[in-house]
Amino acid sequence: MSGTGRQPEIRSIVATRFGQMHARLRGMGSDRGDTVATPRPLVLLHMSPRSSQMYVALQESLRRPSVALDRLGYGFSDPPVRPLDMTEYASAALEALDRLGLCGHFDVLGMHTGALEAIEMAHLAPQRITRVGLIALPCFDAEEKARGLAGFARITVDPAEDGSHLLAAWRGRFQYREPPWDLADVQRRLVDYLLAERPGAAYEAVFRYDGPGRLRALRVPVTAFAPRDDLYEVTLRSRSLLPEGAVYVDLPDFGLDFLRTHTAQFAALLDARMPAG
Repeated sequence: MSGTGRQPEIRSIVATRFGQMHARLRGMGSDRGDTVATPRPLVLLHMSPRSSQMYVALQESLRRPSVALDRLGYGFSDPPVRPLDMTEYASAALEALDRLGLCGHFDVLGMHTGALEAIEMAHLAPQRITRVGLIALPCFDAEEKARGLAGFARITVDPAEDGSHLLAAWRGRFQYREPPWDLADVQRRLVDYLLAERPGAAYEAVFRYDGPGRLRALRVPVTAFAPRDDLYEVTLRSRSLLPEGAVYVDLPDFGLDFLRTHTAQFAALLDARMPAG
C-alpha cells in the first residue's frame, strides 16, 4: 500500500445545518467528488479547545486516506448560533462528511472531546462506521461533571485593552505539560485557543453527555488508547465501561502531546490496531 502522506493536503469548507465546517483531507482525491474508497478512510476528531491542526503530522504519516474536521466553534469552522449537545456535534460532523463526498464506510478516531463525539457518531451511523478509536475515555461521574460545567464549560477569552488576556492565554497553554517546551507547538495551540469564539463551548456538551451509558451500549468495534495524559486516571477507571470485545491499548510512554512527539509510532499502531483493509 502506498503512503497517502505524500499527497498534498486539501482544505475544504462545507455547510451543515448548524454552520459551515472546515476540513483537512489527505488521500481523498483532488476534489469532493473524487474520494478514495480503498483503503477505508479515517475520520479524525480533535480535543478541546484545539482544531484539526493537531492531526496534521499524523495525517502526513498515515498509510490511508484521512479527514480531520474542525468542530463547530473551533478552528476555521463557524461558531453555532446556540449551544449544541454532543448528538448535534456528531450529527453536524456526519453532515460535513456527506458534503465532502465520504458516503461509504469509514473509521473514526477521537481524542478527549473527540472521543465522545466519535462514540455518538457510531450510535447515529453504525451502518457507516466500521471501527471506533478512542484516545482517552472521558466518562465523568456526577461530581466531575458539576465541576466541569462550573469551570471548563465557562472558559471565555475576554479582550483586555492592555493585551493581558493574551498573556493569560499563552501561559495556559503550558498547563498539564513539562519542559522542555516546544514553543512553536505552544504557539499553534494558542492560535487554536484564540480562534474559538468561546473555548469552553464544547465542554458544556462533554459534561452533559452520558459518556458511561453511551460507551457501554456501543455495538461497533472499539479500540481504546490510554496515553499518560491529564485524563489517564479517568480513562483507567472507565476501562470497565468498554463494550464486550473492545481492545484496550495502554501507552505508558505516550504523553498528552504524543501526536507530535510519537507521530510515526502512533501511525504504525493505528495500522496494527485499526487496519484500513
